[in-house]
Amino acid sequence: MASTKDEVVRMSVDEYWEDIKDDYLIQLANTDPNEVYPSNNPGPTTADGQINFECHCVGHLVGSPCGFEFREAITCQKTNSDGEIEQGACGKELMSFMECVTRTQCFGTGDNDKK
Repeated sequence: MASTKDEVVRMSVDEYWEDIKDDYLIQLANTDPNEVYPSNNPGPTTADGQINFECHCVGHLVGSPCGFEFREAITCQKTNSDGEIEQGACGKELMSFMECVTRTQCFGTGDNDKK
């Protein structure tokens, strides 16, 4: 059975700065960053102006217990003008999202010892 204990690896400063000897790591180190991180994810808005709920910047919100409320609030925000939002559009959706966050504590640190 494999050990579940973490292994600590120590190295000296000289070892840290030695040249990389592993072939795979050498190949990875010499790879163009654009090949490692392809730009296939356009960010929070897709090329056609739609909301990109798959963007890493909102993925954690979409996948949270309040994901439905988040999608409703953002969809409302994106479909209304700044003026309409200032007049109160999307207030219900935003409050629903915030109430969910408060109720579920889904963005807490997970450190219950400090309560």
